[in-house]
Amino acid sequence: MTQLGLQSINNTKLQEEWINGAKTYLGTTVSGYPNMFHIFGVHGPTLFSNGPTTVEVQGRWIADCIAKMESGNIKYINPKPAAAESWKQHVTELTNASLFPTTTSTYMGGNIPGKVTEPVCYAGGIPAYIKEIRAGLDSMEGFDIVTHESRKGDGSRL
Repeated sequence: MTQLGLQSINNTKLQEEWINGAKTYLGTTVSGYPNMFHIFGVHGPTLFSNGPTTVEVQGRWIADCIAKMESGNIKYINPKPAAAESWKQHVTELTNASLFPTTTSTYMGGNIPGKVTEPVCYAGGIPAYIKEIRAGLDSMEGFDIVTHESRKGDGSRL
């Protein structure tokens, strides 16, 4: 993702933001990049599951999130920096309960020369991951939410 030239709403580049380590929220979104969803990437169960399973879980979450946004008159969602930091810490704690941190393997980002060695995958298993990302979608507490102007024409915000 850092090689795509992505620029945030804060005029920073993802490549620069992630020099000291990646930060995502729920392994599907990145703070500062509203409505940018990704699948089978950093902080999801990616390397600890088979690909189609993770893609299905995350793809369904993204589709449901978009449907929730449409029905709620939401213009965009942007993960809160604190939510991304908390998710990264959670991913780190799960990984630290294993032997993965004892090596510079792919599971720790060690396959990319010059990259920070850190946990890159959610190690809690698919069932736990589903529960956690669904809870995040249900509450939307980890997101800043911006709505469209009210469709009633009264100029109010939802």
